[in-house]
Amino acid sequence: MKTLQLTAIGNGVVDMQYQISEELFATLNVPKGEMRLVEPDEQLAIIAKLHIATPNKCSGGSATNSVDCFAKFGGKAAYLTAVGDDANGKFYYDELEQCGIKYKPNVIKNASTGTCLVLITPDGERTMLTCLAASKEFSEVHLDATLIADAEWLYIEGYKFSETAGVECIMKSLEIAENAGTKIAITASDVFIIDIFREQFMSALEHCDLLFCNENEANRIANTTDYSDAIVAISKICKNIVMTRGKDGATILYDGKRYDIASIAVKAVDTTGAGDMFAGAFFYGLLNEMDIATAGKLASKSAAAVVSQLGARYAGDFSKLKEI
Repeated sequence: MKTLQLTAIGNGVVDMQYQISEELFATLNVPKGEMRLVEPDEQLAIIAKLHIATPNKCSGGSATNSVDCFAKFGGKAAYLTAVGDDANGKFYYDELEQCGIKYKPNVIKNASTGTCLVLITPDGERTMLTCLAASKEFSEVHLDATLIADAEWLYIEGYKFSETAGVECIMKSLEIAENAGTKIAITASDVFIIDIFREQFMSALEHCDLLFCNENEANRIANTTDYSDAIVAISKICKNIVMTRGKDGATILYDGKRYDIASIAVKAVDTTGAGDMFAGAFFYGLLNEMDIATAGKLASKSAAAVVSQLGARYAGDFSKLKEI
């Protein structure tokens, strides 16, 4: 009998969110809307140009955001990552505890916790510059086989493919999950993961029961420009797909049946975490006896709710989101 519904593996970072003008953003020479890994000095140099004393701070990381959503809906979850032995690391694990999320306390001595500089422009677009720091040190010794084996699903963050140790962890976790009868899901995370780490990503995808991606990521995986063609191509490797498409909603292929989920029109304040929220809400529906169409609607409503506020963690009433 499994005691957990969902265990995830991903980066452990603290988000530092800055709302800035288009004019100030233009002076930073950073491609808008991208997620890029940076070194500490580069991150600090950009912060110095912002002249904003106090950012909005919250725990982040793609898969963590999804697990946070899942747990706040009432799901039973666990998370595996690594943080530094600093105030941010304590802040990060304290938030997991507050949500009732189980974890293995992997604290890397003499290292700082990863941080993500999130630049938010008035159009709601977010540009993320991430310094992984301690999260880069996450290796096989930081896995917890029990937390993986006791879960119905294992959810893997694609960003972990950016480090050799991360890839080794992923492959080991896949082995543990398969031996324990734990289903496996993966999120593509970003097109740069597919572009740069394609071989490793595709190798892991062959073991998966479910892929989360957006339209651009799906097209890149399938080497096409048409999302419908991408779904068909990907389904030959991973039969179940949840593809978000921004204002065009989402397309889900599950157990051979296609579902087109409408988006919900809202004024976007901050698009950070929209896909993460979608994944967490969809998992909640999937693992709590909702049919796929209803789970998709819950996910769409949840994603709309989180982009209507600042930050990747929804601050509203999750019980009301269930009213669909």
